[in-house]
Amino acid sequence: MATRAAPRRAKEFDYDVSLSFAGGNRAYVRKVADALRDRGVRVFFDEYEQAALWGRDLYTHLNDVYENAARFCVLFASKQYAKKVWTNHERQSAQARAIREHSEYILPSRFDDTVIPGLRQTVHYIDLRRTTPLQLAELVQSKIGTRQISNYFPPVPDRLFKRLGVVTTEAKNEVTATAHSFFFHLSRITPEERHVLTSVFRFGCPTELPKNVHINVDYLRRITGMSPSRCVHILAATRSLGIEPKVRKARRGDSEGDVVVVEWHDLRVERQGPDRNATDIANDVILGAVEDYCDACGNDNLARLDFSQLARSTSGAEKHRTAEAERRLTPHAADSAVSRGHHD
Repeated sequence: MATRAAPRRAKEFDYDVSLSFAGGNRAYVRKVADALRDRGVRVFFDEYEQAALWGRDLYTHLNDVYENAARFCVLFASKQYAKKVWTNHERQSAQARAIREHSEYILPSRFDDTVIPGLRQTVHYIDLRRTTPLQLAELVQSKIGTRQISNYFPPVPDRLFKRLGVVTTEAKNEVTATAHSFFFHLSRITPEERHVLTSVFRFGCPTELPKNVHINVDYLRRITGMSPSRCVHILAATRSLGIEPKVRKARRGDSEGDVVVVEWHDLRVERQGPDRNATDIANDVILGAVEDYCDACGNDNLARLDFSQLARSTSGAEKHRTAEAERRLTPHAADSAVSRGHHD
């Protein structure tokens, strides 16, 4: 008998909300999904997942999505919903989670009064006959509450687009897919590996981009607190994820001493080919994640895999600047900041 996937902790959720609906109601649901995505909410909506769903066993994958992968599931009840095989599969998966956790996981909304098996009439629902898609999106965002601050990548990284100077829809889609791929690989390495790798991007020299980022070995040692050989060994351990590190002797333009050179190659199947080097995008993903933050707060963001700074809808620059201003006005703030390792 197949074993049930273990439930995920909140910080491990891939989505803030999943949307379960019948195809006949797609036009309304699409407007809800777009409004949520524009607000930085990570939505499972099938139109956003075409590449990810291609070739998968949908029965197994959708069971995991609707039972485990999101914080909430919005169920769009309708006459069409009650008749469809796939919507019943999604509903049963979502109900298994709700029963197991005794939680308000399923958020019902109704296009009509059709009875949905297992969905009690006593459960409060949103009447979509009197609710616009934008209003529903606002309600969902309010229900989700505080944004997840770990393992988070914004669905529309518009600040990243600005950093890279991309403007066309095709270019934005490719940058988003590549950045998500890099984020996925960062989530698969150890905190120590992540610290060394992100330090190369944060403090290295970008003059040879898009080919590589490089940094003096001794400088990397001082930043990480690890020996040069340890740093090189850690970077080498990430080769299976597309990281290609090497050490070269100092040459004209380099600072004195050996230099660590790092490239990142996107290993997605659809990117296979002669030009897979995406070091420039990886570089801006890291630099964008710490933009407007001091070193200490930037380190915290990267350690938590919090990439909210890559989108205007989720960036915290204003809040951080306000906190910094208050800190500077506090007596002896500088001394206390040094004691915490906090510096600009």
